[in-house]
Amino acid sequence: MWKLMLQTEQFDVHMDEANLLLEIRILTGDHVAPVTVRMCHADLTQLLHTLLEINRSFRGDIAFFLAKKLTDKP
Repeated sequence: MWKLMLQTEQFDVHMDEANLLLEIRILTGDHVAPVTVRMCHADLTQLLHTLLEINRSFRGDIAFFLAKKLTDKP
């Protein structure tokens, strides 16, 4: 069952605790269906780590560890 966790003028965040799913509905304008992004717990965890790394970069923090660099190669 979906539970509303956060609602702003730009987006809504919903959680399905039983199925470990997160849904973000981004509002694009009046009378237009919102853009919906749904992700599993693993994807949410990766997103959180990425957002924290971006935040540290914006703040100029020094990392306690070196982040793994991603490549385009499989």
